[in-house]
Amino acid sequence: MATQGLKLVSGPQEVREYTSAATGTYAAGDVVGLTSGACVIGADNLCMGVALEAALTSGTTHIIVIYPEQVWSVEYVGTTAASMCGEDYLMTFTTGSQCLSATTSTPTMTVLKLDPRDGALATGRVHAHFNAHNCQALGLATA
Repeated sequence: MATQGLKLVSGPQEVREYTSAATGTYAAGDVVGLTSGACVIGADNLCMGVALEAALTSGTTHIIVIYPEQVWSVEYVGTTAASMCGEDYLMTFTTGSQCLSATTSTPTMTVLKLDPRDGALATGRVHAHFNAHNCQALGLATA
């Protein structure tokens, strides 16, 4: 299932350019991380930014750097509900289908509110921010 990808709602928008890893496969709107200075699909503790374009083998990728004070619109697998607000969720890092899942064991993001465009809805969107320990730009992430 293709998703909307992550969209920045508010917060700083710092755009950087990085080389795509030779094996890099990701879509516009996907979370990417850096390995040896090149962009790869994101993973837990490997969240550097959100890709503005799809991966190009040995090309360059522009990303919006992820910081914890930003608010992102992201899809949720399941029905969204007001009870999600303030809770931590895990990101599913599948190329072109990144979304939050119901699993909360190793949280990637904290839900702030339901996306006002959807409200409570099956596979609805939420507004969330990344937890600081997942932001590579802060130097706190441990890949």
